[in-house]
Parts: sequence; structure tokens; C-alpha cells
Amino acid sequence: MPDVNRCLMTRKTAPGETRIEEIPPKSKLSEGEVVLALDRFSLTTNNISYAAYGDTIGYWRFFPTGHDEFGLMPVWGFADVVASRVAGVEVGARVFGYFPMADTLVVQAGKVSRDGFADVSSWRTPLPDIYNRYTLCAGDPNYSPALENSEALFRPLFITSYTAVDFLRENAFFGACQIVVSSASSKTGYGAAYCMAGDAIRLVALTGTRNRDFVEGLGVYNAVHGYDELESLETGLPTLYLDMAGDPGLRHWVHERFGADLVYDCLVGSTQADTMSRADPGLRGPRPVFFFAPQSLGQHREKGTLPAFLERFQSDQRGFFERVVDSAAPWIHISEHKGLEAAASVIRDLAAGAADPMQGAIVRIAR
Repeated sequence: MPDVNRCLMTRKTAPGETRIEEIPPKSKLSEGEVVLALDRFSLTTNNISYAAYGDTIGYWRFFPTGHDEFGLMPVWGFADVVASRVAGVEVGARVFGYFPMADTLVVQAGKVSRDGFADVSSWRTPLPDIYNRYTLCAGDPNYSPALENSEALFRPLFITSYTAVDFLRENAFFGACQIVVSSASSKTGYGAAYCMAGDAIRLVALTGTRNRDFVEGLGVYNAVHGYDELESLETGLPTLYLDMAGDPGLRHWVHERFGADLVYDCLVGSTQADTMSRADPGLRGPRPVFFFAPQSLGQHREKGTLPAFLERFQSDQRGFFERVVDSAAPWIHISEHKGLEAAASVIRDLAAGAADPMQGAIVRIAR
């Protein structure tokens, strides 16, 4: 184990502001504990959403710091077991899961099986199980070392895209015949559009001027509009708002534009807001309903449909992964960044909305 555990902390009220701290590593493991050394992780606007909803949903609670102002922004990635006092979790094993941006993470491993384990630490067990599970790559039939970067980038996002579309489809899209997608250049946004390719519904993209060419090139939307040309949006049709941006001003405008034709407002992300949106007393039409993927998965579990859902998801996810990195016409180019200092720079760009949608950021921890 390293002599010093470095971590990148984020100001809770300003996700683009970070600082590196050194924390003494645990000197001796207790029975049931495992040390995971983070190797690579992705950074996307999804991580900014974690910070935006950190207090409301509880993302800051996964990796407590003892600080009121700074927290550990969660990321998805791959790590190696460097120490273990748990049978079935061996030193050298490769795992995928939810981590703080830190050299190492000590977990209390429970629910151990061939394909993984959970962190059953007291502060994590009340939180959604999907974030507490760690997959043992050796037991994952879909794992490929060559696709680690793609998996780190898209696996946590595509499950949100897929479950959101599943929810909307189960509700017959609330009677809509067109869906307006904000922040259409986001990975979760175009992942959802990809999932709806076979549905008889019109998909309308909203995006910034600099991302317009990228969004049009995806070929998954029926129409693409910049935020500066909202007046050209077609009205008079039952419309559903799939909100990836979380921008209250944009939401207000969409509600005013579509009026009584707006049948549902599904709030999925927060790429353009740094806090959970407050209620807008002047908002016309349906109130925004926050979509939370773990809750949807929990409902499948209660109904006994989760195994069938996950089998379908795994198959469709593989097709999505293959499409985004298709060598003939890739939707994204993956770039690797070295160290926590580089991660801080990527986070600043993401928080400022300055990241290039054609670039996927992977951070490697220098050893």
C-alpha cells in the first residue's frame, strides 16, 4: 500500500473548485476489510451532477471527509485489490465500481460472490445498492481489458439512459409524440436517443452552438436546435421534456413555449446547473419529476423483472459500446490524463461547460 493516500476534494457549492489533500493510509486492516487501489476512472458531466445533487440525494455521503465545505466527488472506474482480509476477494483482483478520486479506498466487503461484493460500511448501507457493488472482472463475462476506457465512460451513464427510456416506454411516453432533449450532446442524452431509435416518436435536440455539428453528426435526433433558436421549435404536438441540462431558465422557457401541449417533464441530469433546481412557482404545466435510475431498478427488483431487464440491458449496452467507438465513424475519441492534478483541470472544464463532447476523459492514477 502507498505511504500516503492522496485525494482530490471538491468544494460542494462550486464543483469546478478542487484541492488535493494527503490522508494517512490505514496502518492495519480489520477482518472483512479490503484495500482497493484506483487505477483509472472516467470524468463526465455526470460527475458534476453528483456534486450538484450531493446533499439532496446523498452523493457526498458515500465517501465522508469530515469537512463541511469539501467532499469527495464520486467517479466510476477500475481498481486493483492491494490488500485483503476477505475470503473470495484476493490480492491482485481487478474490480469495477464507484470510487472517490483517491489513491486507495478501504471497503468493508460483504455479500461476496463469484462476480463481486458490496461495501457494507455502516454509512453506505442506507444508500442505493447499485453504488455499493463492486464487480470482480474475472467473474464478469462481459469484461474486456481492451474496453476498460469505454466501460468506465459509458457504463454508469448508459444504465441511466436505458432505465429512463424504459420508464418512459412503460408509461407510453405519457401520450407524447415528440420528445425535446436538452443538453443533447451529453452522453446520457444521446444514449437515451440511441435507445429510442425504434420507437415511433420524434426526437428534438437542444444544444449549444459549438456542439451543434457534433449533435447533428450523431444521426439519432430528428431535429437539432441551438439554444439561441428556441422560437423555431414546433408546437401543437403532445410533447415530453427530457431534461438533461437541469437549467431552470431553460425549463421555464420550454414550459412557456409548449404550454398545455407539454405532457411530462422528466428531469434526469444537471449538466448546466450546479444545484438541485428549486421549485418555480410561475412554472406553467406539469411539475418536473426527477428520474432516479436506482429507484427504477429497485421497482424491477420488487416486481421480479430485474433479471430479464438486466439481460436485455447487457445485450443492448454491448451494441451501444460498439457504436460509440466504431472505427469507421466514432462518436467519441477517448483521451487519457495522468494524475489527480490533470483530473482537476478536466473537472474545471466540465463544470464550466467547456468540455468537448467528442472527447471522453479517462484519468489514470500515477503509481
